[in-house]
Amino acid sequence: MDKIHLENIIKSFFLGLFIGILLQFFNDTNVLFEYKIVTVLASGSIGFIIGFITEWLTAILPISIANSKIYFFINNLIALIITTLIMLSLVIIADGQMDKQGEFIPILSIVLSIICIANLFDYMMYRRVQQKLKTFKAMMKDK
Repeated sequence: MDKIHLENIIKSFFLGLFIGILLQFFNDTNVLFEYKIVTVLASGSIGFIIGFITEWLTAILPISIANSKIYFFINNLIALIITTLIMLSLVIIADGQMDKQGEFIPILSIVLSIICIANLFDYMMYRRVQQKLKTFKAMMKDK
């Protein structure tokens, strides 16, 4: 449990909220505003669950794959698989209320694309911090 990054789980919650808000723009049904709020909060909760499972599975990985590129790739892959499984299970629980291919595939594509972009952004921020650290170490070494 000490290898689980709580910050990433919290990021997943907010990413879930963002996805929930974004998907409300693609939803053309006429429902109460309160239901839309509940949907966004449920999306955030699902993001939290996905983040927790992803971080837990990533923490189990052996240290031999400690290369940052491999770590971020595996983390992204796990997040995509977990997200797909959870979304499929939600469709099954909802008893197929949406047209199987007509509505589910575009929504799944949007969600998985957002997750990939968020993970790529996270990796770029990691690389940026590492580069700044390298520059700082070189500057300290010169002093």
